[in-house]
Amino acid sequence: MSSQSHKLGISKAELLFVDGFAGPGRYIGEEPGSPILAVESVLGHSHDFAIPISFLFIEEDKERHAVLQNILEQYKKRIEESSRINSVRVEKGDCETLLNEVLDSYEKTKRKIGPAFFFLDQSGFSDVSMQLIQRIMSQPQCELFSYLNWDHMNRFLGDKTKWPSLDRTFGGPEWRLALGLESNERSVFILGTYRTALEEKSGSKYIWHFAMCDASEKLLYWLFFCTNNLRGLEIMKRAMWKVDPIGGFRFSDKDNPSQLNLFGDYQDEMLADDLTASLEEKVRTVSEVKEFVLTQTPAYKYTKTLKLLEKIGRLMVINPPPDRRKGTFAVNDMQLKFLPDPRRRT
Repeated sequence: MSSQSHKLGISKAELLFVDGFAGPGRYIGEEPGSPILAVESVLGHSHDFAIPISFLFIEEDKERHAVLQNILEQYKKRIEESSRINSVRVEKGDCETLLNEVLDSYEKTKRKIGPAFFFLDQSGFSDVSMQLIQRIMSQPQCELFSYLNWDHMNRFLGDKTKWPSLDRTFGGPEWRLALGLESNERSVFILGTYRTALEEKSGSKYIWHFAMCDASEKLLYWLFFCTNNLRGLEIMKRAMWKVDPIGGFRFSDKDNPSQLNLFGDYQDEMLADDLTASLEEKVRTVSEVKEFVLTQTPAYKYTKTLKLLEKIGRLMVINPPPDRRKGTFAVNDMQLKFLPDPRRRT
């Protein structure tokens, strides 16, 4: 397992997975950490990969770094024998510093990073700058998870010694307008401000966030998924539904980021209402409806909802192909018009 910073670069034909705050690999009770889960997932996968994966695990704490190295050494033989893994590297150091070194090396040689996924699950809220996210997202085949611990952040917003770090996190001082707001308004404002920064300052085209709450529904932290590829957003949302279809993850929709719901609570009928509320009397192609669903609602599936709307008279197909069967929406450029609810009384 390499731990030398000069070996941080990756070869031309490989995928890259970066865990910027890797931890010790295992926690109290032998619970596996994200590096072990990632490696075991690849080793135990049922299919071979066309391109091998390279792992880069970064941990700043000396003891945690040593523990992680020792645990991964136990996987050395399996890793070397696997055609799915190109390399596993464990680096000791600051995440931002080391990743900027990686990006510098690629820029000097005019290479592109990716396909790559960066998991930046900092323990607090100030260890990942907006500038770093911008550098990562400027690469055409990179995606990332960014993490903000709202519970910690809210406690320190009034501490002026933390303000420079928060400016780095948001890429500017815009967040400071939250200081005069009440608790719920403050969290909504901070969430919207960070999302706007990800869009406008980091250049992330598609962003979806997940809010995690405790048993009493107190907001703890947010995870923000950033990608420039609509397909990447679809895959991530599908994975989240598969992992937790009934409730640990919360979502906040774009128009009302303070409204927290369970994934499992969001049914086809709710998507139907959201589509007609936003697109009533408008014409959209099937592909445009798909993008709307992925970017504006918690769902990733939509054909059952379109079938339901057509059945109850709230959807009209304008240019169906001659052989189209009612309730099918396989043609991406087929135009759909969303109609008012005929049951609605004027």
